[in-house]
Amino acid sequence: MAQERPDAAPELEHLRQRGVETVILAGADTHGIMRGKRIPIAELPRAVRDGIALCEVIWALPVDEVVPVERPEGHAGWFPRDGYPDMRAVPDLDTARLVPWHDATALVLCDFVDVGGGAIPLSPRAVLRAVVERARAMGLEPIAGIELELYLLRETPDSVLAKRPSQLVAVQERPSVYGVVAASRSEPFAGAVRATLRRYGLAVEACNPESGPGQLEINLGAAPALRAADEAFLLKSAVKEIAASQGLLATFMAKPRSDWPGSSCHLHLSLRDATPSTMRHFIGGLLQGMAELTAIVAPTPNSYRRLVPYSWAATTATWSVDNRSAGVRAICRGGEITRVEHRQAGADANPYLVAAAALAAGLDGVRRACEPPPPVDGDVYALAESAAPPLPATLAEATDLLERSALAREWLGDDVVDHCVAMRRNELAAQAAAVTDWETARYLEAL
Repeated sequence: MAQERPDAAPELEHLRQRGVETVILAGADTHGIMRGKRIPIAELPRAVRDGIALCEVIWALPVDEVVPVERPEGHAGWFPRDGYPDMRAVPDLDTARLVPWHDATALVLCDFVDVGGGAIPLSPRAVLRAVVERARAMGLEPIAGIELELYLLRETPDSVLAKRPSQLVAVQERPSVYGVVAASRSEPFAGAVRATLRRYGLAVEACNPESGPGQLEINLGAAPALRAADEAFLLKSAVKEIAASQGLLATFMAKPRSDWPGSSCHLHLSLRDATPSTMRHFIGGLLQGMAELTAIVAPTPNSYRRLVPYSWAATTATWSVDNRSAGVRAICRGGEITRVEHRQAGADANPYLVAAAALAAGLDGVRRACEPPPPVDGDVYALAESAAPPLPATLAEATDLLERSALAREWLGDDVVDHCVAMRRNELAAQAAAVTDWETARYLEAL
C-alpha cells in the first residue's frame, strides 16, 4: 500500500522556498530504469493527494523498448492489461531532494499503485519494503551498503550503436586499481560525481579506479535497506546524466567488452539487534538461496559474461572470512561494521530486487536456523566442484531455477517471479535470434 501523507504541506513549502519550479516524479521499473514525469511545482499538491497517471506498459517494456512483451500463454500472475490502462505514481515526500545538475528542479521517488491504492505487485520498491517489514516482524532491522562499478566511455548513446564491443573507447586505455595518479586523470569526472552526489543527498563514502580501463567504483554509506536501495537507484541515473553533461557515456552494463573485467554491485548487509548465531544462520540462508535467486541478481544474458573464475565475481555458493573469491564474504571487525558482503550481483541488476532477494534468502535462513557449511580458505576459484557448489552459468539455467523457487515465491511473490521469468525468457529469445558481430567476423568471409 502506498504511504499516505496528509501532512505534506511543510515539505511542499520547503521546496518552494528553495526556488524549485520543476519536480521529477519517478520510480524504478523491474529493469531498474527510472520512469516518471516532470511536473510544475504548482501541481505537486495534487500529485501528492491523487498520484500521477503512468501507463502500465512500463512493466512490459524490454530494455530496448522496441516492442512490448506480450503476456505469455498461460501466464497467471499480474501483467499489464490489454490496452495498457493507467496506474498511479504516488510521491513519497520523504525522498524529496534538489537535483544539482538541473536548474530549479527537485526529484521525488514514487510508489506505483493501482487505481484502488494497492501496490503494483511488480513494483521493486514495494517488493523490498515488504521484505524489510518481515524482517522487522522478526525483530531485525536490515542495514545495507551498496558498491557499484561502472565504465566511463568516450562515447555517446548514438556512437555506440555503430560499434563492435572491441571498438568502444574508455576514458583511459590502461587499468590502475586504486591508482591515485590514474584517478587524478579522471578527476574532472569523478570529482564532479562525488561533489554532485553529496549535494544530491547521497552518502558517497569513496570513489576509486577499478580493474578495467576507465572503470570506477563508487561506495555508498550504510543505511536502512530501503533507503540504501533508493540511493543506489538514484546514483545510477545521476552518474549517467553527469557523464552526459561532460560528453561522456557511463554504463553499468555487466561486461561491455570481452577483454574488460565485469562491473559488480556488491551488497553489504547487517542486521541490527542480531546475535552471532543470527549472522551464522543468515549466511546459511544466503548460500542455500544463491542459485535459485541468480536470475534476480544477474538479469541479462550479458550478466553471465561476468560470472567466470578470477573475475572478482561470485561463481560458487561459498563463504569465507575476508576472501573476495568466495560468494559471500564475512567481514568481522567488531561492532556495527561487522557484516556480510554478497558478491554475486552485477551492476546491471535492479538494486531494489538485489537487496530484496539477498535479504529474503538470509532471513529465511535465520527463520529456519540454517547452518552454513564450513568457511572455505584460499583460492575458491581453484576448488573442485564438490567443494564449491557452482552457481548458474547461463540465464537460461538461472531462469529455470527461479521459476521453481519456493523461496522466491514466498518472499518476493508469485507475480514477481512469473514476471521475471517471462521477461528473461524474452531476452533469451531476442539473443537467440540476433546475428552477432562475432558471427559475422568469424564466418562471413571465410565461408
